[in-house]
Amino acid sequence: MAALGAGRALSATHTPAPLPQVIRVRLYSGQTIARVQISGTAPLELSIGTATREMTALTFDGVAGTLTGDLTNLTLGDAPVVVRSAAPVLVSATAGTALTPRHYGGAITLQRVRSSALVVNAIDVESYVASTLASEISPSWAVESIKAQAIVSRTYGLRAAVHSAAKAYDVTDDTSNQVYEGSDTIAPAFTSAAAATAGMMITAGGAPADVFYSAVCGGHTAGSNELTGHPGPAYLYGIADTDDRGRPYCTPAPYFAWENAVSPQALGQVFGDLSDIIVTDRWTDGRAKTVRIVRPATSADDVDGHQFYTQVGSVLGYKVLPSAMFDVRESTEGYVFTGHGLGHGVGMCQWGARGRANAGMLAAPIVAAYFPGTVLVNPSLH
Repeated sequence: MAALGAGRALSATHTPAPLPQVIRVRLYSGQTIARVQISGTAPLELSIGTATREMTALTFDGVAGTLTGDLTNLTLGDAPVVVRSAAPVLVSATAGTALTPRHYGGAITLQRVRSSALVVNAIDVESYVASTLASEISPSWAVESIKAQAIVSRTYGLRAAVHSAAKAYDVTDDTSNQVYEGSDTIAPAFTSAAAATAGMMITAGGAPADVFYSAVCGGHTAGSNELTGHPGPAYLYGIADTDDRGRPYCTPAPYFAWENAVSPQALGQVFGDLSDIIVTDRWTDGRAKTVRIVRPATSADDVDGHQFYTQVGSVLGYKVLPSAMFDVRESTEGYVFTGHGLGHGVGMCQWGARGRANAGMLAAPIVAAYFPGTVLVNPSLH
């Protein structure tokens, strides 16, 4: 197997274990779906158990477990129905209000689960990769940075698929995994990047590596232990993401450096009454490890730095405190946070990958820099 190394072009060998050919994506994750409508430019081919039929359009009621369309009125209960078509289908869903209709290729499985519709799109790996690129980066970015993102996104999806074979789906379509919005927003640059890296996967110990990425690392990626509190693999320890002159590759990013003033009242929505906020301990990469919240009655609570960052984001919005790499001081406005980066910082820095590609680095060494010691393989070669 070809190890990733600086200055090397994309190289590949085979991995001994067969991998899934499709990624099963749960659509509308986090939503309670009452109704789903599917139509297409080609006939819909339905499979219900061993029975099959053809329709031009259908409506699935997730509350009642019924399917209607083309003079059909079936009560399915909790039995799944699989919908396939020769062309991408248009899927519309209702969750209290109508959600944005989108086109999806592959197969759609509909099933009533706890009086709502579970909607799963089984899509070939490369189409999945191209779609996730559309939600993560711009098609105007340097080609090698898009290729690097394709490799990481593919690895993420395949690792999830390997570990979820007994479940109804592998990944969700939201930020808890990778954002996936079907085929409508896929630019040619994303299709090309997926094709150019087809099958390429980052491995550790012969299996898909546990990869992460975030928008802007601020000059140093974070170790996975900063998120989990437990030791992670050596390739997720965090790296200094700087060039030979010590300049961070992600310096041009909009959130490389930032400053936000937050009122005590706003912070009170998150942590209750407080009289001071102090970063008492830091990780070696500069991110807050422990944040002390001082109470008016002279008591204090120590909060994990990543927890502090995520709690502020969940209540006040993620751009109020864009990362855990911050300093804080009191001011007449309340508390002023200054810092670097956007996101958790673990794994590949997307803006850093862009900077490396702009500096002439190829996709393989970009990936090698962020996941040192991993191996790049192509499971499609035998």
